[in-house]
Amino acid sequence: MLHDQLSLDQSVSVRDAREEDHADIAHLTVTSYVDGGHIHPEDEYLDELRDVAGRARNARVLVGEVEVSDGDSVRTVVAGSVVLTLPGMPMSETSREGELEFRMLAVDPQVQRRGVARALVRATIARAELLDGIHAIVLTTMKTMTGAHRLYESEGFVRVPERDWRLSDIGQVPASGEDQLFWVYRRPV
Repeated sequence: MLHDQLSLDQSVSVRDAREEDHADIAHLTVTSYVDGGHIHPEDEYLDELRDVAGRARNARVLVGEVEVSDGDSVRTVVAGSVVLTLPGMPMSETSREGELEFRMLAVDPQVQRRGVARALVRATIARAELLDGIHAIVLTTMKTMTGAHRLYESEGFVRVPERDWRLSDIGQVPASGEDQLFWVYRRPV
């Protein structure tokens, strides 16, 4: 967790998550979804957002790190994360054959709009370009995540409305009673 009195270095490094990162990833993911107004603080989906160990067992989790200074010292902290998965894997929701999917892109609200999400998206693109048989990247986003939509579009992702979906489409009953539409974006690699 970052604190208000810390100053942030603009450079972001991306690496595979380690077990010792899980608590930070869980906190920043839940905080970004709740504080961003994307899900209610009592939503059942928060349990999945907190389950970083489960994600790490079933997919690849990347983190974006930044250096922060509190005046006396500089330290490196986990500021964001993203999950990468392939079709047929347990974390996959929308990917099809030949597509890498990313999910749960989240950045600590205290450092949003400072390049962490962009670095994670670019690292995802770079990894997709190295994978044999992968010709596109796909993701699902919520309608309310307008800042993320702008980021995706600036990185070459295009909305694919014919692939949009609802929880009821995959046999789940929304806890809130509202069966919201999830948007799908795609980018060739």
